[in-house]
Amino acid sequence: MTGPRVVALGDSITLGVGDGVQHSRGDVGWAAHAARALGASSFTNLAANGVRARDMLAAQVAAASALRPDVVLLTVGGNDVLRGDFSPAEVERALGDAIDRLARPDRTLVTVSLDRIGLFDLAPARVADAMARRVGLANGAIARAAARTEVSVVDGATLLASLGRRAWHIDRIHPSPQGHRALAGAAVEALAGRWPQRAAIPAPPAPPGRVAVAAWLAVNGVPWAVKRSRDLIPQVTMVIARELREERRVARAGA
Repeated sequence: MTGPRVVALGDSITLGVGDGVQHSRGDVGWAAHAARALGASSFTNLAANGVRARDMLAAQVAAASALRPDVVLLTVGGNDVLRGDFSPAEVERALGDAIDRLARPDRTLVTVSLDRIGLFDLAPARVADAMARRVGLANGAIARAAARTEVSVVDGATLLASLGRRAWHIDRIHPSPQGHRALAGAAVEALAGRWPQRAAIPAPPAPPGRVAVAAWLAVNGVPWAVKRSRDLIPQVTMVIARELREERRVARAGA
C-alpha cells in the first residue's frame, strides 16, 4: 500500500519552529514527523511564519488543493491571538472556509487547538489572564469551524500541558522538540483508522546546551523581541486597556 500524499499548511508551528534551535523550513516539526511516521509518498509543507487564519485561506489553500493530498495537517490561530485586531469570528470564518475548500470524501484533515502561550505566564497576572482568554476564544472558533465537516482536532492544550515545562521551546511560544513529537503522535493516532503508522517517531534530541541557547537568542530571540516591541507589546497593551474599559462599563451598568 502506497503511503498518503500529505500537505501541511498554517503558521510557524506547522513549519516546525521550536523543534530544535535550527532555522525551520518545513522539514522538522509535528507535521513533518507525522508525515514520515505515516510513510508519506509525498510531503509538502506550505506553512509560513506569522500566518493568520485569513492569510492561510488566501495564500495556502489553493496551492494545497492543487497537490491533491490524501491528508491535510494544519495549525492556525496563534498569530491571530497575538494581534490587536483579533476576532474569533474572523478565525472561525476563515478556517471554516479553508476546511470547506479542502474537504473531500477521500481526504482526512487534522488540526490542533491552541495551548495557552507560555511566554505570557511570565507577565503580570492581568496580561496572562487576558491572553489565556483570547486563546480560549480562538479554540472555540477552531472547534466551531471543525464541526462544519469531519476534521480531527488534536487537543493541543491538554497534550502540551501533560509535558509541563518540557513542552516549550526557548521562546516559550512554540512547542519544544518533545512538544512537536507529542503533537505528531496524536495526529498519527487520529489518522490510524485509514492510514496506519509505518515508522516510529524519532526520539527528541538532547536539550540544547548553553552555547546553543545563547546563539539562538542572539540570532533569533533578540531580533524577535525588538520587532515585537514595536507591534506585539503595544497591541497587548491595547488589549488590556480595552478589557479594563469593558470591566468599568459592566460595573457601571450593574450599579
